[in-house]
Amino acid sequence: MQLEDVITKNPATVHPDASIRSATKIMRDDQIGFLPVLADGIVLGVVTDRDVVIRAIAGGFDPQSTPVRDIMTTNPIQLLATDSIEKALEIMAARAIARLVITDPSGKMVGVLSCGDLATACKGDDRAGQLRAAIHRRTYRSKQIQAPPDAQFVSD
Repeated sequence: MQLEDVITKNPATVHPDASIRSATKIMRDDQIGFLPVLADGIVLGVVTDRDVVIRAIAGGFDPQSTPVRDIMTTNPIQLLATDSIEKALEIMAARAIARLVITDPSGKMVGVLSCGDLATACKGDDRAGQLRAAIHRRTYRSKQIQAPPDAQFVSD
């Protein structure tokens, strides 16, 4: 099966000159955490909810005036719509990434592939579960961060 058969077509996108705030509004309204950054249909990068937190907020950027281009991940991994599901699974598991941009041969984006798309396509076999496990392990690859001794916790 080819990726074009399982991808999310016409996903939400953002222009590189759009503000971080406008990108987060799209994420909120569409209930997504991943936006391809496009100019004239060509993928320049992607911005994720993690990019917003780690790069923008922690970096002290003003979300109202800072363009997405200043915090986006450049050169995201892209596959062709005609590539196989197996190729996508292999790349996503090896690199522990949850979403890919899918393009046509000219480099224009045709959709996004997510773990959810793959889970639906794999219907009951273990490939999607193995991918989720590889992505989950990414979280624990680096040293576990310990709270400082004077940290205060508030319970629910």
